[in-house]
Amino acid sequence: MQPEAGGTAGIFTGKRVSPWFILGLVILEIIFAMTVNLLFFEQGTFNGVNRLTRGYMNPTLCAGLLGLLVIALLYLMTIVRIPPSDLGLSLKKLLAGCLWTFLFWIAVNALSISFALLAGADLTMNKDLAAYPNEVIGQLLGQLFGNALLEEITFRGFLFVQIYLWLTRVNQSSSRIFRAMLLSQMIFALMHIPNRIYGGLSGMEFVYDFLQLVILGMLFALIYVLTRNLFIVVGIHSLLNVNQAVWNSSYATAATFICILLMACILLLLRRKKLHKQKSVIHY
Repeated sequence: MQPEAGGTAGIFTGKRVSPWFILGLVILEIIFAMTVNLLFFEQGTFNGVNRLTRGYMNPTLCAGLLGLLVIALLYLMTIVRIPPSDLGLSLKKLLAGCLWTFLFWIAVNALSISFALLAGADLTMNKDLAAYPNEVIGQLLGQLFGNALLEEITFRGFLFVQIYLWLTRVNQSSSRIFRAMLLSQMIFALMHIPNRIYGGLSGMEFVYDFLQLVILGMLFALIYVLTRNLFIVVGIHSLLNVNQAVWNSSYATAATFICILLMACILLLLRRKKLHKQKSVIHY
């Protein structure tokens, strides 16, 4: 099952909303992020649910579900009146998203194991998978149905697309996409400031983290453009945030970054090849 690599119109066919709605989303995101990190997480609001469900419904999932309700359902779909399909939520693409997420997980595991073997490290099974399966599954659920899903809907499905639709003065498509990526993902990185303050980052660590978030956000947006499937991006985003490696390896995070970069490059090559083929047919 190959993702759609040709053309970009598929994700930019929705309506252009008022810039006040875009500003409203940014303000709502700031309020939500500060409330969750500095109030709910600080006071352990969701700890009871976490204990009751034995880790399957952790604080990340609880906060993500709350965000989906407030930001995605109430604000974007009800107030701004954007249909789910215009936010990248098309059920007919869910199966492909699941399949590509699984293949991506296999690739990350294979690459991390290869790095470990090349470095001469001993391979041991990830004991957390067997000893604490409920917590490991809970971490993944917290991303797939919480944090990662909310961020992809907000920053790739809505903000990136809307900024692209407003950059009407930029005629060249590639330049318009790049500018929309850069602007939207800088906002994406800025929205993580409350979380990073809560986590204790400061100084140059804060700067490096900001630049990393911008680059990652742009890669996620690029993959969304090339595949037209937001569920693929949600899956990749989730696997980046949660280590689901079968083997204990210090290379899992690096392997995930490399796999994301390789996937983006391969999709770009496929799209370039398809466009070249289309031009050859037209000239013929």
